Amino acid sequence: MKQFLVILRGAPASGKTTIAKRLRNFDKKIVWLKEDNFKDFFGEDTEEQFLYAYKASIPVLSYLLDNGFSVVMDGIFRDLHLDILKQVVHEAEKRQVPAKVFQLTCPLLTLLERDRKRVEETKGVRKPIGDDILTRIYENIKNSPFPNAQTIDTKNHSIEECITIIEKIIPED
Repeated sequence: MKQFLVILRGAPASGKTTIAKRLRNFDKKIVWLKEDNFKDFFGEDTEEQFLYAYKASIPVLSYLLDNGFSVVMDGIFRDLHLDILKQVVHEAEKRQVPAKVFQLTCPLLTLLERDRKRVEETKGVRKPIGDDILTRIYENIKNSPFPNAQTIDTKNHSIEECITIIEKIIPED
C-alpha cells in the first residue's frame, strides 16, 4: 500500500474519531493522529491553546510521514485554523504523499443529539460540549469550507459507508 494522508474535518460528534479509529491499522502502517490529544498540553479551551495544539501536531505528522506511515488525522479546523490545515496538506505534498481532506457533515440537530449521548457512550473519553458551543462550531465550519474537500454526510451514511468512500481514494501499490 502506498503512503497517504487523510484529514477528517468536522464538528464535534460528526464521526471523525469513530472513522479514524476504524481506518487505523498498525500492520499496514496506518496511524491515527488526533489533534485533540495535544490540547491538554497547553491548558484550558482558549483560542491560543487550539493554535498551539494544531501547531504541535505538525512536527508529529512530519515525523510519521518521514517514517513511512500513512496518517488519518482528525480535527475541527475552524475558520481560524484553515491556514494550519493548508500546512498539514503541504507537509504531505512536500513528500509527494497524496493528501485528501474529507469534510464530515451532519445536521445540527443530529450533532446535538449525539453530543448529549456522549456521557453514556464514551465512558469518559469526552464530555458533551453543550448546545451553544457546538452550534457555534457547526456554523463556523459550515461557513468556512476547505477548498477541494470531499463532503461526507455522516447522518445519511453508515460508518462502513463513510469508510468505503474514504478508502476509494487510498492509493494502491
